[in-house]
Amino acid sequence: MKTNEMIKAGLIGIGLVLITGGSASAQYYYKDILSNKVAGDERLVLKDQKIRKIKVHSFEGNGEVSPGFFCEKEIGKDYRKMETYTRSNISGKSLMTSYYNDKDQLVRASDSSDLSVSTSTFEYNDKGNIARIVSRSHSNDDDFNTQLIEAHEYYFDDNNRPVKMLRTRNGKDSAWIQFKLDDQGNVVDEIDESKNGKHYYYYYNDKKRLTDIVKFNTLRNKLVPDFVFEYNSIGQVTQMVAVEEGVSNDYYTWKYTYNDGLRIIEKCFSKEKILLGYFEYEYD
Repeated sequence: MKTNEMIKAGLIGIGLVLITGGSASAQYYYKDILSNKVAGDERLVLKDQKIRKIKVHSFEGNGEVSPGFFCEKEIGKDYRKMETYTRSNISGKSLMTSYYNDKDQLVRASDSSDLSVSTSTFEYNDKGNIARIVSRSHSNDDDFNTQLIEAHEYYFDDNNRPVKMLRTRNGKDSAWIQFKLDDQGNVVDEIDESKNGKHYYYYYNDKKRLTDIVKFNTLRNKLVPDFVFEYNSIGQVTQMVAVEEGVSNDYYTWKYTYNDGLRIIEKCFSKEKILLGYFEYEYD
C-alpha cells in the first residue's frame, strides 16, 4: 500500500486527517460530530501533557523507511493553533492548519496542497455541540477547475441530541439528512433524503461507544460494514476495520498502540493479515 493511501485509509490519530463536512459521500454524523469530538479529546491530552511537537515516521511492511515521507505537527504556545506539514513522493506537499477558541472548540481548519485548497469553519450551539459547518474547497489541475461550498446545519431536540441536518451545496442544492435515536439517545439511523442518498446504521456497545457503521450495498445486495471499531478499557480505539466500496470483499485493519494516553504506533494490515505498513509517533 502506498503511503498516501494509508493516510486516507486510517491515519486518524492526532487529527492528521480532519474529517469535515465537504465530503461528496459521508456518514455525516460520524464525520462531522463523532470524529471531531475524538480529535478534540486527543488534543486535550496533548495540551495536558504540554506536548508542542509531533513527528510521524512511516515504514513499509518490510520495516524499511517509506521513501520521501515527512510529517510533522507543531502546536502553538497557547494550544489555539496547530499546523501539520506532510510530504510524500506520491501525494506531494500539504499543510493543514487548525484553530481553536478559548473553549477548546475547533473553529477553523484549512488544508492546502499543490492542487487543492479546502477550508472549514465550525459554529456551536449554547450546549457546546457543533451546529453548523461550512466547507469551501477549490481544486485546480491541468484539466479541471472546480469549486464547492457545502454547509451542514444541525438541528437538535430538547435534550440536545441531533435529529436532522440540512446539507446545502453551492447555495442551491439542498437535502435533509434525518437521524433516528434509540432509547439511550444514540444516533442509530442516518437517512440521506436526496436522490440516491444512502441509509447508514450505527451500532454501539454497552458503554455507548460506536462499534459499527453499516449500509446496504446494492452491488452485493446485503448490509455490509464501512467501519468496525474496538476499544481499550478507557475508550481509546485499538482497532479499526475499513471496508472498501464496491463488489470486492477487501478491507484494511488498523491496529493502534498507546503509551501514557498517547498513540505511538499505527499498523495497517491487509485482508490476508499481511502488514502493509506502519507509523510511529515521536512526541516532544
